[in-house]
Amino acid sequence: MNRPASPTCSRRRAPIPAAFTTSSRPSRTCCSKCCAAIAAPAWEGVDDPIERVFALLAAYRGALAGTDCLYGCPIGSLALELHEPDPPVRELIAINFDGWVDAIERCYVDAGARLPRDLDRRALAVFTLTTMEGGVMQSRTQRNLRAFDQSVAMLRDYVTRLEQETKGRGKT
Repeated sequence: MNRPASPTCSRRRAPIPAAFTTSSRPSRTCCSKCCAAIAAPAWEGVDDPIERVFALLAAYRGALAGTDCLYGCPIGSLALELHEPDPPVRELIAINFDGWVDAIERCYVDAGARLPRDLDRRALAVFTLTTMEGGVMQSRTQRNLRAFDQSVAMLRDYVTRLEQETKGRGKT
């Protein structure tokens, strides 16, 4: 069954959003609201902080599956398309990615003692976002979910091993 492509995934180039073409200073609040608007539905009813991370990844997988792997993160796509963005554009893209990393890091921080105390939770959040963006990019290119699913499975395995390591330390 052929599904229409998402407007953000059409083969023709979409115009740069107005927020990226204005001379006004980028707003962290604006980017945080965008992140929250996407994460909130994925996290609805999910209390476990680690499962919230994987619920977000599952939401992205659902968007890919529902568009025959045409869906892509609009900001990630914009970051890849622009070779030398001017400073305001680059700053807005960076603020957006920082917002996502902040949200994912908060989940890992909220996991508390389930993860190793010396774990760099910010770095794990960056790795998680890289897993998501890379999986989306490869799935869009290959028009199947294999790369996305493998990437998320490896992240899940890593986080599970971190949890097991923490449990093991508690028993000695």
